[in-house]
Amino acid sequence: MSSIVKHRDEFWKVPKLHASGKDWPLWKGRLELLLLAHGLSGHLTRLGMPIDPAAGWSPTTPTELAEVQAYEVSIKKWIENDVIVRQQIAVLVPDTLFIQLLSLSSAKDFFDTLKNQFKNWSLAITVKLRHQLGELKLKEGRDARAHIDTLQRTQEELAS
Repeated sequence: MSSIVKHRDEFWKVPKLHASGKDWPLWKGRLELLLLAHGLSGHLTRLGMPIDPAAGWSPTTPTELAEVQAYEVSIKKWIENDVIVRQQIAVLVPDTLFIQLLSLSSAKDFFDTLKNQFKNWSLAITVKLRHQLGELKLKEGRDARAHIDTLQRTQEELAS
């Protein structure tokens, strides 16, 4: 299943994350690449988030006031883009995972929550698939083509 989100006359397409997380490494890579292509990858790490120049003091000079105004414009744009990234993640995860993200307030928090949930799953899934691949044997009188298809599907899952 795929989701398509329209933004600025472009279509973003990333397959939906499986609820079990079995496709987490591929999904994560595709999401990161998609956001990088649209200049939004910093929202997963907060890299590039504007820093308030007036934090801890009150601007008084025209230059300082201009810096604060520029900050307000850039933080507004940052927040708009962060919402876009959160929305993109929201449509790419099943409802059961999205429920866990509802209370979070940034794309980084969304991504970190998913990352923490699935960080150890990649290894477990790889071990399970390798075991399944090793156990697959063509039984006498069975369809060799179907057996090869099963082997190929398992290998593709393992490669992802």
